[in-house]
Amino acid sequence: MNWKININSDMGEGYGRWQLGPDEELISLVPTVNIACGFHAGDPRIMHRVTAAAVVAGADIGAHVALPDLRGFGRRPLAIAPEDLRDDVLYQLGALDAFVRAEGGVLRHVKPHGSLYAMCGRDEDYARALLEAVAGYNKDLVVIVGQGWPQRLAAEYGLTVVYEGYIDLEYQPDGYPRVESAKLPYDPDDVVRRAIGIVKARSAKALDGSELEILTPTLCLHGDMPNVLEVAHRVRERLAEEEVEIVGLAAALESWDPAFTGAD
Repeated sequence: MNWKININSDMGEGYGRWQLGPDEELISLVPTVNIACGFHAGDPRIMHRVTAAAVVAGADIGAHVALPDLRGFGRRPLAIAPEDLRDDVLYQLGALDAFVRAEGGVLRHVKPHGSLYAMCGRDEDYARALLEAVAGYNKDLVVIVGQGWPQRLAAEYGLTVVYEGYIDLEYQPDGYPRVESAKLPYDPDDVVRRAIGIVKARSAKALDGSELEILTPTLCLHGDMPNVLEVAHRVRERLAEEEVEIVGLAAALESWDPAFTGAD
Protein backbone atom coordinates (compact mmCIF):
# COMPACT_ATOMS: atom_id res chain seq x y z
CA MET A 1 0.00 0.00 0.00
CA ASN A 2 1.20 3.52 -0.80
CA TRP A 3 1.18 5.19 2.62
CA LYS A 4 1.24 8.99 2.73
CA ILE A 5 1.25 11.36 5.68
CA ASN A 6 1.85 15.02 6.33
CA ILE A 7 3.84 16.37 9.27
CA ASN A 8 3.09 19.82 10.63
CA SER A 9 5.09 21.73 13.21
CA ASP A 10 4.46 24.85 15.30
CA MET A 11 7.12 27.52 14.82
CA GLY A 12 7.96 31.16 15.45
CA GLU A 13 7.13 30.76 19.11
CA GLY A 14 9.81 33.03 20.50
CA TYR A 15 9.40 36.65 21.51
CA GLY A 16 11.80 39.57 21.10
CA ARG A 17 15.33 38.40 21.86
CA TRP A 18 14.16 34.92 22.95
CA GLN A 19 13.87 32.06 20.45
CA LEU A 20 12.04 28.98 21.67
CA GLY A 21 12.66 26.42 18.94
CA PRO A 22 15.17 25.71 16.14
CA ASP A 23 12.84 27.06 13.46
CA GLU A 24 15.14 27.28 10.45
CA GLU A 25 16.67 23.85 11.04
CA LEU A 26 13.27 22.25 11.59
CA ILE A 27 11.70 23.76 8.47
CA SER A 28 13.94 21.57 6.33
CA LEU A 29 12.56 18.44 8.03
CA VAL A 30 8.79 19.05 7.91
CA PRO A 31 6.61 20.02 4.92
CA THR A 32 4.06 22.10 6.83
CA VAL A 33 4.60 24.90 9.35
CA ASN A 34 2.23 26.73 11.69
CA ILE A 35 3.58 30.17 12.54
CA ALA A 36 2.65 31.92 15.79
CA CYS A 37 0.82 35.18 15.17
CA GLY A 38 1.71 37.23 18.24
CA PHE A 39 -1.03 36.28 20.68
CA HIS A 40 0.66 33.41 22.54
CA ALA A 41 4.14 33.96 21.09
CA GLY A 42 5.84 35.57 18.14
CA ASP A 43 6.23 39.19 17.13
CA PRO A 44 6.41 40.96 13.76
CA ARG A 45 10.14 40.38 13.30
CA ILE A 46 9.94 36.70 14.17
CA MET A 47 6.83 36.22 12.02
CA HIS A 48 8.64 37.78 9.06
CA ARG A 49 11.84 35.78 9.58
CA VAL A 50 10.13 32.39 9.89
CA THR A 51 7.75 33.14 7.03
CA ALA A 52 10.64 34.04 4.74
CA ALA A 53 12.46 30.83 5.64
CA ALA A 54 9.33 28.77 5.04
CA VAL A 55 8.75 30.34 1.62
CA VAL A 56 12.35 29.62 0.59
CA ALA A 57 11.96 26.00 1.78
CA GLY A 58 8.69 25.57 -0.12
CA ALA A 59 6.80 24.60 3.03
CA ASP A 60 3.05 24.93 3.50
CA ILE A 61 2.44 27.98 5.70
CA GLY A 62 -0.37 28.20 8.23
CA ALA A 63 -1.49 30.68 10.88
CA HIS A 64 -1.07 29.31 14.42
CA VAL A 65 -3.81 31.40 16.03
CA ALA A 66 -4.22 31.57 19.80
CA LEU A 67 -5.90 33.10 22.79
CA PRO A 68 -4.46 36.48 23.89
CA ASP A 69 -2.19 34.92 26.53
CA LEU A 70 1.51 35.71 26.17
CA ARG A 71 2.23 35.05 29.84
CA GLY A 72 0.62 31.61 29.78
CA PHE A 73 1.84 30.74 26.27
CA GLY A 74 -1.76 30.21 25.21
CA ARG A 75 -1.99 27.02 27.24
CA ARG A 76 -4.45 28.39 29.81
CA PRO A 77 -8.19 28.25 29.02
CA LEU A 78 -9.68 31.74 29.06
CA ALA A 79 -13.30 32.87 29.27
CA ILE A 80 -13.66 34.87 26.06
CA ALA A 81 -16.77 36.04 24.23
CA PRO A 82 -17.22 34.17 20.93
CA GLU A 83 -17.39 37.43 18.98
CA ASP A 84 -14.09 38.52 20.54
CA LEU A 85 -12.53 35.19 19.59
CA ARG A 86 -13.80 35.58 16.02
CA ASP A 87 -12.20 38.99 15.71
CA ASP A 88 -8.97 37.86 17.40
CA VAL A 89 -8.65 35.00 14.90
CA LEU A 90 -9.38 37.29 11.96
CA TYR A 91 -6.77 39.77 13.21
CA GLN A 92 -4.12 37.06 13.44
CA LEU A 93 -4.91 35.68 9.99
CA GLY A 94 -4.48 39.08 8.41
CA ALA A 95 -1.27 39.79 10.30
CA LEU A 96 0.51 36.63 9.23
CA ASP A 97 -0.85 36.78 5.70
CA ALA A 98 0.74 40.21 5.25
CA PHE A 99 4.19 38.66 5.74
CA VAL A 100 3.34 35.64 3.60
CA ARG A 101 2.24 37.87 0.71
CA ALA A 102 5.26 40.15 1.11
CA GLU A 103 7.53 37.11 0.69
CA GLY A 104 5.64 35.83 -2.35
CA GLY A 105 4.00 32.91 -0.57
CA VAL A 106 0.44 31.71 -0.05
CA LEU A 107 -1.30 31.10 3.27
CA ARG A 108 -2.58 27.51 3.17
CA HIS A 109 -4.12 26.63 6.53
CA VAL A 110 -5.07 27.63 10.07
CA LYS A 111 -4.41 25.78 13.30
CA PRO A 112 -5.46 26.95 16.78
CA HIS A 113 -2.83 26.72 19.50
CA GLY A 114 -2.91 25.24 22.98
CA SER A 115 -6.11 25.65 24.97
CA LEU A 116 -7.93 27.25 22.06
CA TYR A 117 -7.51 24.01 20.10
CA ALA A 118 -9.58 22.03 22.59
CA MET A 119 -12.00 24.87 23.32
CA CYS A 120 -13.01 25.03 19.66
CA GLY A 121 -13.40 21.27 19.46
CA ARG A 122 -15.57 20.95 22.55
CA ASP A 123 -17.69 24.12 22.42
CA GLU A 124 -20.05 24.91 19.54
CA ASP A 125 -19.93 28.69 20.05
CA TYR A 126 -16.14 28.78 19.95
CA ALA A 127 -16.08 26.44 16.96
CA ARG A 128 -18.45 28.75 15.11
CA ALA A 129 -16.34 31.78 16.02
CA LEU A 130 -13.23 30.11 14.58
CA LEU A 131 -14.92 28.92 11.41
CA GLU A 132 -16.72 32.22 10.83
CA ALA A 133 -13.42 34.08 10.97
CA VAL A 134 -11.69 31.66 8.59
CA ALA A 135 -14.61 31.47 6.15
CA GLY A 136 -14.91 35.24 6.11
CA TYR A 137 -11.24 35.58 5.30
CA ASN A 138 -10.55 32.75 2.86
CA LYS A 139 -12.56 29.55 2.40
CA ASP A 140 -9.59 27.88 0.70
CA LEU A 141 -7.78 27.69 4.04
CA VAL A 142 -7.71 24.21 5.60
CA VAL A 143 -8.52 24.21 9.32
CA ILE A 144 -6.58 21.82 11.56
CA VAL A 145 -8.32 21.61 14.93
CA GLY A 146 -9.43 19.23 17.69
CA GLN A 147 -12.13 16.74 16.82
CA GLY A 148 -15.77 17.48 17.52
CA TRP A 149 -17.75 20.60 16.68
CA PRO A 150 -15.55 22.00 13.87
CA GLN A 151 -15.93 18.82 11.83
CA ARG A 152 -19.69 18.79 12.38
CA LEU A 153 -19.98 22.40 11.21
CA ALA A 154 -17.45 22.36 8.35
CA ALA A 155 -19.95 21.95 5.51
CA GLU A 156 -22.11 24.78 6.86
CA TYR A 157 -19.16 27.15 6.50
CA GLY A 158 -17.84 25.68 3.27
CA LEU A 159 -14.51 24.72 4.85
CA THR A 160 -12.20 21.71 4.91
CA VAL A 161 -11.65 20.79 8.56
CA VAL A 162 -9.35 17.99 9.75
CA TYR A 163 -7.74 16.95 12.98
CA GLU A 164 -4.22 15.74 13.54
CA GLY A 165 -2.33 12.88 15.13
CA TYR A 166 -0.42 13.58 18.31
CA ILE A 167 2.91 11.81 18.31
CA ASP A 168 4.76 13.80 20.99
CA LEU A 169 1.87 14.27 23.42
CA GLU A 170 -0.14 11.78 25.45
CA TYR A 171 -3.74 11.11 24.41
CA GLN A 172 -6.53 11.56 26.92
CA PRO A 173 -9.43 9.05 26.69
CA ASP A 174 -11.61 11.67 24.92
CA GLY A 175 -9.10 11.93 22.07
CA TYR A 176 -7.57 15.27 23.04
CA PRO A 177 -3.91 15.65 23.99
CA ARG A 178 -2.74 16.20 27.54
CA VAL A 179 -1.54 19.80 27.51
CA GLU A 180 1.92 20.37 28.99
CA SER A 181 2.65 23.73 30.60
CA ALA A 182 6.17 23.43 29.18
CA LYS A 183 6.97 20.97 26.39
CA LEU A 184 8.81 17.91 27.61
CA PRO A 185 11.36 15.91 25.60
CA TYR A 186 10.14 12.57 24.25
CA ASP A 187 11.96 9.37 23.41
CA PRO A 188 12.39 9.41 19.60
CA ASP A 189 11.53 5.70 19.36
CA ASP A 190 8.28 6.23 21.30
CA VAL A 191 7.34 9.04 18.93
CA VAL A 192 8.12 6.83 15.94
CA ARG A 193 5.96 4.00 17.29
CA ARG A 194 3.03 6.37 17.73
CA ALA A 195 3.49 7.77 14.24
CA ILE A 196 3.57 4.34 12.62
CA GLY A 197 0.54 3.22 14.64
CA ILE A 198 -1.52 6.22 13.57
CA VAL A 199 -0.54 5.95 9.90
CA LYS A 200 -0.81 2.18 9.44
CA ALA A 201 -3.15 0.94 12.19
CA ARG A 202 -5.17 4.17 12.42
CA SER A 203 -5.09 3.94 16.18
CA ALA A 204 -3.33 5.23 19.28
CA LYS A 205 -3.37 4.28 22.95
CA ALA A 206 -4.75 6.72 25.54
CA LEU A 207 -3.42 7.26 29.04
CA ASP A 208 -6.00 4.86 30.50
CA GLY A 209 -4.92 2.11 28.12
CA SER A 210 -7.93 2.40 25.80
CA GLU A 211 -7.44 2.28 22.03
CA LEU A 212 -8.57 5.31 20.04
CA GLU A 213 -9.44 5.22 16.34
CA ILE A 214 -7.40 7.88 14.55
CA LEU A 215 -7.77 8.82 10.91
CA THR A 216 -5.91 11.96 9.97
CA PRO A 217 -3.89 13.37 7.07
CA THR A 218 -1.33 15.05 9.32
CA LEU A 219 0.85 14.40 12.36
CA CYS A 220 1.96 17.17 14.72
CA LEU A 221 5.57 17.53 15.85
CA HIS A 222 5.93 20.37 18.35
CA GLY A 223 8.70 22.82 17.53
CA ASP A 224 9.27 23.71 21.20
CA MET A 225 10.15 20.14 22.20
CA PRO A 226 13.73 20.28 23.55
CA ASN A 227 14.95 17.39 21.36
CA VAL A 228 12.73 18.11 18.35
CA LEU A 229 15.53 17.94 15.75
CA GLU A 230 16.64 14.51 16.94
CA VAL A 231 13.04 13.33 16.94
CA ALA A 232 12.30 14.78 13.50
CA HIS A 233 15.31 13.04 11.94
CA ARG A 234 14.36 9.73 13.57
CA VAL A 235 10.72 9.99 12.47
CA ARG A 236 11.72 10.69 8.87
CA GLU A 237 14.18 7.79 8.82
CA ARG A 238 11.77 5.24 10.30
CA LEU A 239 8.78 6.29 8.23
CA ALA A 240 10.90 5.90 5.10
CA GLU A 241 11.86 2.40 6.24
CA GLU A 242 8.16 1.63 6.69
CA GLU A 243 7.48 2.88 3.14
CA VAL A 244 5.50 5.86 4.41
CA GLU A 245 5.95 8.95 2.25
CA ILE A 246 5.98 12.34 3.97
CA VAL A 247 4.08 14.78 1.75
CA GLY A 248 2.62 18.26 1.76
CA LEU A 249 -0.79 18.92 3.24
CA ALA A 250 -2.61 19.01 -0.11
CA ALA A 251 -1.21 15.62 -1.18
CA ALA A 252 -2.07 14.12 2.21
CA LEU A 253 -5.63 15.40 1.95
CA GLU A 254 -6.05 13.62 -1.38
CA SER A 255 -5.57 10.25 0.34
CA TRP A 256 -7.58 11.17 3.45
CA ASP A 257 -11.09 9.76 3.99
CA PRO A 258 -13.35 12.78 4.69
CA ALA A 259 -16.27 10.52 5.62
CA PHE A 260 -14.55 9.86 8.95
CA THR A 261 -14.88 13.01 11.06
CA GLY A 262 -13.91 11.80 14.50
CA ALA A 263 -17.10 13.35 15.82
CA ASP A 264 -19.25 11.59 18.41
